[in-house]
Amino acid sequence: MNPHRLNAASAYQSVGLQTRAAANDPHQLVNMMFEAVIENINKARGAIQQGDVQLKIKHIDHAIRIIQEGLITSLDHDNGGELAGNLASLYDYAVIRLVQANAKNDVGMLVEVVDLIAPLLEAWQQMRPESMAQRPVDLAPAAATPAPTQAASAAAPRRPVGAYASVAAYGRVAAPAGV
Repeated sequence: MNPHRLNAASAYQSVGLQTRAAANDPHQLVNMMFEAVIENINKARGAIQQGDVQLKIKHIDHAIRIIQEGLITSLDHDNGGELAGNLASLYDYAVIRLVQANAKNDVGMLVEVVDLIAPLLEAWQQMRPESMAQRPVDLAPAAATPAPTQAASAAAPRRPVGAYASVAAYGRVAAPAGV
């Protein structure tokens, strides 16, 4: 594809995202960030399995940026108390695992991060289900992406889904800046 077309397509996508972000309330913005993190991680999994290093790097970098520049910065530490601190630690850990997964081409680490973020997304959506009348997020990788091997899945520690259910009751975030 022509480089100018790629730049135009990228700019169009960016404007579309900014327009959608401006039209949504802070709750929906956080929901969109969780969805985008999971989507980018699943795309990175597919890229690893297809041997596409540049695409893997792109998607992992995008997931990291969303976590660091969106989810972490939107935490309200003044009103969120201990939960905001715990979420910040969880996000920091997710970023570390994404960097490690990138360096090692480790699909299991990517699965681990999805397993950490997916329950947060689910709890977040339950906080205001009336505002989440949008398409459900597919937490599984795309159909073209085979599931990780049993060894990779076993290597990734699992967190119980209910462990983050308290986010729905106690989580607070500030409106994301510049997302």
